[in-house]
Amino acid sequence: MPLEIVVNDARDIKKTKTRLEEEGLFVKPIYRDGELSIIKTKIESQDILEGMFPRMKFRHYLLDGKSNESNNMEEPRDILTFTKNYFRTTLTDEDMETLLDHVPLKYSIYPPILLLNNSEKRSFQNEAFQMILVKNNVNVNKFYTELLKFLRVKFIFANKPILNQDVLRQPHNLVRLFSLDDSVRDESIWCELKQNGIWQVWNPCFTMFSRGNVKEKKRVLDTFEDIKGNDVVDLYCGIGYFSFSYLKRGCRYFFGFDLNQWSINGFHKGLQLNKLDKGSSCYVFQETNEMSLSRIAHFRETQNNNALLRIRHINLGLLPSSKQGWPVALNLISQHHDWESCPKVTLHIHENVHSEAINDNSFARSTVQTLQTLNALYQYTDTHLERIKTFAPDVWHVCLDIDVSLSA
Repeated sequence: MPLEIVVNDARDIKKTKTRLEEEGLFVKPIYRDGELSIIKTKIESQDILEGMFPRMKFRHYLLDGKSNESNNMEEPRDILTFTKNYFRTTLTDEDMETLLDHVPLKYSIYPPILLLNNSEKRSFQNEAFQMILVKNNVNVNKFYTELLKFLRVKFIFANKPILNQDVLRQPHNLVRLFSLDDSVRDESIWCELKQNGIWQVWNPCFTMFSRGNVKEKKRVLDTFEDIKGNDVVDLYCGIGYFSFSYLKRGCRYFFGFDLNQWSINGFHKGLQLNKLDKGSSCYVFQETNEMSLSRIAHFRETQNNNALLRIRHINLGLLPSSKQGWPVALNLISQHHDWESCPKVTLHIHENVHSEAINDNSFARSTVQTLQTLNALYQYTDTHLERIKTFAPDVWHVCLDIDVSLSA
């Protein structure tokens, strides 16, 4: 069931509508509910809306579109609606109330999978939910089968948080609850999603995916016109989260590094799907980004007449912190960058940061100080801090843009 945004401050209407329109997620018209303004969206996941509009309130609404064949209201395709309809004639009101109190409400649909958020209460595995099924002799496999057909997917997975100490950023705690075809191995499941006109491809069992990064991907596409014709290094390229935005923007040479072989596999699949695999301008390596220095040195020697690169952007997109890559980025600039042809390099530093350190600018100041300690030959200017999405209460995933130039 899609969500609508409840706006109590008229000053928020225009920017909210504009943001939704940019993503193709706005549904006309905006209407009034008493003193409130209501903006409909095409989004069914509250997580996505919370990532886009963290201070707003949301609620579900019924679709009022009519089908070509009848005047019936279109049936919303969500777990809650399906569960109500499936058990409408077989459960008592009391059992139905208990069941619905534990139906998952936060989830994502990435064909071919239904991915349930981590929740003890709102879970098919909740003890109270399971007891109602047992009490009423419910065929669980049949319930799951019909649910998947209703949602037009093939697998149910339950998600748990990725461990911060996992440098490969793998979803070790992903559990397959049910499958329409048990013969399909986890290695064969590939999800595809299009954002900002760019496909992302990943295996959900071995690599993470965050829909909330869509905002930063679009910022790269819309903001940095000087990508075209210059060079980009992505020290944590993953499946191509931000990489494809740079490639679509027309960078000359792209170098990407990631430890996870499944991420690199997804990168190559996405590269082909987006038709960005033309020529030999994209170089991606499954290895630590510390190898970037020797890899680019070899590239210069064998393919670029030993000429320096025009490194205009270096992306450092690792959470909870990308600090490991900061000295690598500065060494890349020192050894391989041509200051005469490109007098500025922008570092895009991704971190999880407490809101206080954002509001008082201490995160930006401390980042600049750390960079100065690593290499005092350069001048560092923080030009922009983008709040991408909330990571935890009062903690934001941000991207801090730092311009690096030669000291005067």
